[in-house]
Amino acid sequence: MSGPTPPTIPAPNLPQPLRPMTSDLPTKGIVFSIMGSFLLTLNDTIAKLLTEGWPVGEIMALRGTVILCVIIGLLKLKNRMHALRIQNKTAMGVRALAISAATFTFLTALSLMPMADALAIVFISPVISTLLAIAILQEAVGWRRWTAMGFGFLGVIIALNPGGLLSSAPAAYGWQVAMLPLVAALLTAIRDVSSRRLVSGDDSLAIMFYTVLAVILSGYATATTGTWQMPELFDIALILGAAAFMFGAYFFQIESFRFAPVNLIAPFRYISLFFAALMGFLVWGDVPSWNMAVGGLVIVASGLVIWWRERQQAAKTEPAHEA
Repeated sequence: MSGPTPPTIPAPNLPQPLRPMTSDLPTKGIVFSIMGSFLLTLNDTIAKLLTEGWPVGEIMALRGTVILCVIIGLLKLKNRMHALRIQNKTAMGVRALAISAATFTFLTALSLMPMADALAIVFISPVISTLLAIAILQEAVGWRRWTAMGFGFLGVIIALNPGGLLSSAPAAYGWQVAMLPLVAALLTAIRDVSSRRLVSGDDSLAIMFYTVLAVILSGYATATTGTWQMPELFDIALILGAAAFMFGAYFFQIESFRFAPVNLIAPFRYISLFFAALMGFLVWGDVPSWNMAVGGLVIVASGLVIWWRERQQAAKTEPAHEA
């Protein structure tokens, strides 16, 4: 004889997680990375113009202040101020410190050397990112992708000819100056790996908020070491433009790591070469040389090989559809 049926206990109504998680959408991650690179190139162009007469710290502080105000406004508009509660505090702290130091060193490099040379040296960061991703994130990288990345870096050297390595003309700066973008490349790689950790549980605007806040504080900290000046109307326009481009670049770069791994996204930063060549022609009337054209083709080929390999691997892991 069976006893009375126990009452049914309803399942608890658990709220859905508010924080976005990472997903495997490599094509979307690549597109976001390219968009971020384009906006970052526009920002670098304005920054190069500003460093001709402005202290680096003032550029960092004023540009960052504009971006921070926009971020706060968006968070309030979306009623998402609670998103500022970061889960991965250690990764956020590493990212904020890395990007602050990278911004300062790269802007200083822009004030002391040609932008093309600085970019060429900074583009070693994808290789460093891959090494860190293997060591820290345990991401798998096959020999084909390593080869493609190597050719991509070779294309950067061919295209930009840093320090006149492909000619007998000596560089116009010392090795101490060349170390600045190299340090920036290392810090950028650290930023990329920490970004992959952050996007697995934290809001993109929140990541941007603390990153920009660190850059602002670093910039204002240099106020006593240089001669700051009152910006004129044209300077304010440049700062606003740089802030808009930097905001967009930050957002797309962070979002790119939400949809694809570091070792896939990093090589597509090379696309900035084409954007830089375009800006050079539009702003200064520069025509790309033969080595820029050849190097650009090598870079594009390496990026397409990496993308194709990722698509092949994704196709192998997809479950077969039922007939």
